[in-house]
Amino acid sequence: MLRSFTNTIGITASISNGVARSTIRPIIASTPSFGILSRVGKRFGHELAPRYKVQKKKQKGRLSVRTGGSSKGSTLNFGKYGVRLKSEGERISAAQLRAADNVLVREVKALGAKLWRRICTNIAVCVKGNATRMGKGKGDFEYWMARVPTGKVIFEIDGPNLHEKSAKDVMRRACEKLPGVYEFVDRSVPPRLGLKSVKEVEAPTNILEILEKNPTKKYETFVKSKQPDYKDFTGRKSR
Repeated sequence: MLRSFTNTIGITASISNGVARSTIRPIIASTPSFGILSRVGKRFGHELAPRYKVQKKKQKGRLSVRTGGSSKGSTLNFGKYGVRLKSEGERISAAQLRAADNVLVREVKALGAKLWRRICTNIAVCVKGNATRMGKGKGDFEYWMARVPTGKVIFEIDGPNLHEKSAKDVMRRACEKLPGVYEFVDRSVPPRLGLKSVKEVEAPTNILEILEKNPTKKYETFVKSKQPDYKDFTGRKSR
């Protein structure tokens, strides 16, 4: 009497005259191997989430307010044109930022330009259900969020054949997906310090021209030391 059966992992066992015999046969996976490898380098959740999987649950916090004349993050560093927040600080979720990013990627690719992203949604927002008792820690993870202060540059674009009007139109479409009021900036726009204050860029001053008009005693001594009559009596040996 010969009976055989196959289990789920591909091992075929046969029973003949009370003696069990087993043979292992290979099973071809239904999914290709490159699908598994492509998921290894993927970010946690989506492309706008932080790179590290271990993220602590953070408090809601407050939006930073520029004080003391700080202009950090309010000017362009990479591209020729950009967009920055003009109204009060906003909390932008990853879904909102992704919607604006999709518009920019589509339009920038058609124009042959390059895109830079200046913010990252690195704040984990946790939400508790309604009518939940107090205590027992924070709620479950809901979505990722970024705190954007006033004057912060969000996107920058640049390209060899990118016109200013085309860049304005692209940025306007992207800002329609985001909360708040935004302004279009270029390299000539001064940095923003707050809601109503803009830092004026001072013209560079030529110190040599000022010293020649009103020379100081130290500058006069320096000029005389360069004359040949004074070089002979400096006490230094010529080599």
